[in-house]
Amino acid sequence: MGHPGYHIIHSGDGSDSVGIHGTTVSFHSTRGAFTESMQVFIENGLNHYLEQYRPVQIRILEIGFGTGLNALLTAQVLNTVQLPARYTSIDRDPLPGEVYNRLNYDAYTQASGLYRQLMTAPWNQEVPIAGRLLLQKIRADLLEYQPEGIYDICYFDAFAPDDQPELWTPAVFRKIRSHMREGGVLVTYCSKSVVRKTLKEVGFTVEKLKGPPGKREVVRATAVSGASGY
Repeated sequence: MGHPGYHIIHSGDGSDSVGIHGTTVSFHSTRGAFTESMQVFIENGLNHYLEQYRPVQIRILEIGFGTGLNALLTAQVLNTVQLPARYTSIDRDPLPGEVYNRLNYDAYTQASGLYRQLMTAPWNQEVPIAGRLLLQKIRADLLEYQPEGIYDICYFDAFAPDDQPELWTPAVFRKIRSHMREGGVLVTYCSKSVVRKTLKEVGFTVEKLKGPPGKREVVRATAVSGASGY
């Protein structure tokens, strides 16, 4: 049985995603959920930051927990490089178990139950996952939520500006910027000019990077004083 609000999408690289009934909205690119998350968030964000700074620990803020794929891929990288991290993810409407239990991520990534640990971890409290990740999933509206502490990386994975315009505003990005360290990176799949302009306005330099299949460009923004970009 499916869920009345969601359906499973088998994306182009063999990994699953989720679509919202009655709309064209999906949680990932239908060309490849795994491929998109790996390139946009892991390669452009996590791996880039680790190569630049070689930290002994990191803090990650994720906007939109969604299917948990970004958290899963992050946990796998952290286990490989043996780096501890605190991972805070904000989501107003978490996916129900009858949806995420049908996704093929454990098998696709050979994660041996790691995905289930992430998805069944209780909300609104910190939970250790697989030894390296201290996960805190926060059920909240980003417009009302105030982050705590300073972050090294932000995965900005909200629905697209056309679908969730209230989350792509100067006020939201300014709030995130105020909780990021100098040199910290924000990565997102959206490269619209208005998004790049807003990121620059609130204190990021902005790079356009090659996108995954089906998307020409994506964005990496770096938090710096007196930022300017193109």
